[in-house]
Amino acid sequence: MGNTENQRAVFDFLVAHYKSQERFTKAELEAQTTWRGKTFSTYWTKLYEKFTLASGTNSFRVSDPFRPFISWSRFQRHVTQNRDSSEYTLLRYDSLLIFEFFMPLTNETHLRTALDALFYKDSIVSRLKACERQDLSRVFPLETNEIESHYFDRLCDWLASRFQGYSVTTVSGRFRAHDLMTIRDAAKIEEDYDRYLVDETTAIVRFIFPCGNPVRRGSGSVIDFDDPETDSTDLGGVAARAEAKKIRWFFNALFVQSIIQVVNGEAEIWMVESGLRNRLHIWRVESE
Repeated sequence: MGNTENQRAVFDFLVAHYKSQERFTKAELEAQTTWRGKTFSTYWTKLYEKFTLASGTNSFRVSDPFRPFISWSRFQRHVTQNRDSSEYTLLRYDSLLIFEFFMPLTNETHLRTALDALFYKDSIVSRLKACERQDLSRVFPLETNEIESHYFDRLCDWLASRFQGYSVTTVSGRFRAHDLMTIRDAAKIEEDYDRYLVDETTAIVRFIFPCGNPVRRGSGSVIDFDDPETDSTDLGGVAARAEAKKIRWFFNALFVQSIIQVVNGEAEIWMVESGLRNRLHIWRVESE
């Protein structure tokens, strides 16, 4: 049994005993692994003891500090970060897309609610089914004899590997709320209880999408990432550009439309696109 298998056996044992709150002994936990004697004692002291409480003579129960690690991925990170021999592998993406929305902070709560819905498969499938099927299949073609349920499963898997989250930051700014005017004229506006200069906190919602396949730069505790510049005329290669085109389409269908619907009523919505190309997109309500 390899190290990963041993860790998985310990994880399954701890999860089961956390849910049942049954007592267990160190020997019972050790028996789940191929570690013996000093090796198991080292793992117990460094990794597992913190998740237990003594419960009677030579017995333990799994305690609440284990709750944040009840998923296998989090438990894996925990045991890896506490191993003396843990190493990182550097993967470099030469192509990426970055989208940043700028909007008043007052929209943040509604925006988070709309975007968080897209972390769930049923919400994504519902929105994708609302797209024009001809456009959807043009961007993401069906495979031969593929039924609809398998098609949307495959599409969701593709999206899940690329759309994993977003970040929100806030910045303070000052804006002119009227046409450019003199100090005297601006003062008259202030006298009428209007504002010429407006202080506003802006929420920046950022999405980052790597494109194409990464270049493996090595592993170890010290890795040199100061590589020569990528040839800008290649723009990451044909495959990366094709993937970026797909990402832009789905980003518009899933995220942009959700954002515009939520913040509808603002005079302008700004989105900065950078990475493979640099553009400013502005959705503006233009009066007739």
